[in-house]
Amino acid sequence: MNRISLPNFPTLRMRRIRENPVLRSMLTETRLSPDIFIYPLFVRHGKGIRQPVPSMPGVAQLSIDTLLQETEQAIQAGVRAVLLFGIPAQKDEQASEAYAEDGIVQQAVRALKGSFPELLVITDVCLCEYTSHGHCGIVRQRSGGQWYVDNDSTLELLARTAVSHVAAGADMVAPSDMMDGRIGAIRKALDQAGYSHIPILSYAAKYASSFYGPFRDAAESAPKFGDRRSYQMNPANGDEALREVALDIQEGADLVMVKPALAYLECLTAIRRAGADLIITYFAPQICRWLQEPSS
Repeated sequence: MNRISLPNFPTLRMRRIRENPVLRSMLTETRLSPDIFIYPLFVRHGKGIRQPVPSMPGVAQLSIDTLLQETEQAIQAGVRAVLLFGIPAQKDEQASEAYAEDGIVQQAVRALKGSFPELLVITDVCLCEYTSHGHCGIVRQRSGGQWYVDNDSTLELLARTAVSHVAAGADMVAPSDMMDGRIGAIRKALDQAGYSHIPILSYAAKYASSFYGPFRDAAESAPKFGDRRSYQMNPANGDEALREVALDIQEGADLVMVKPALAYLECLTAIRRAGADLIITYFAPQICRWLQEPSS
């Protein structure tokens, strides 16, 4: 067997920069910091409620008073932004509490901004938690009896919801419904209401996934019939995701989201290395604490 002749490069050509721990740390390309994490929280009506979600250990539905307690602890850990999901007192086919002035998210936003004015409060804008059927828009039937989500009539309610959240004090709205044209409709409604300075974080590439099962338990938003594959994306499609992102940016989205991420990118550093500017995680407070602990 002939031996392969290698160029006469010095040994340890790459490993020299990894040998010294200080230099190794200085040359780290991808870093995590508390600034990039967003903490999702579930709020419901009542008082003194901290109702654990069995399918999501460590996550609970909170009443506004316990929401304030949880948020204070998260801020102390280093969290600077939260994403609110609401569980209404009543549901109906028109998702009425989603855009009601005294809806649970609207109340929670006012309480959070009153107690923590520097906190970035983002609100999920969708109808699935508020509709009696659990779908993300207005459901209608065709002549043959087949149900479908009416895209265009849903846009008006999503826009009303976004404006009501901002009127309550939200710093950013995050539409997660995956209706076509909803970013443009929300941007137009915000601008007309005098909120042109409010950014939109779009769930631009939201894949249909069984990983949402625990979330739907927490938000009490599982569909009563059918599924959401007719409006959420096929997980096998990458080019389609890029088109969705491009359309949302064209309509006025300021930030875009890929969901779910963990199943495909495996860990937080990998998500960050792939290019994510921000990461939404239920474990934001714990991660922020870990990041600020002295290295051993």
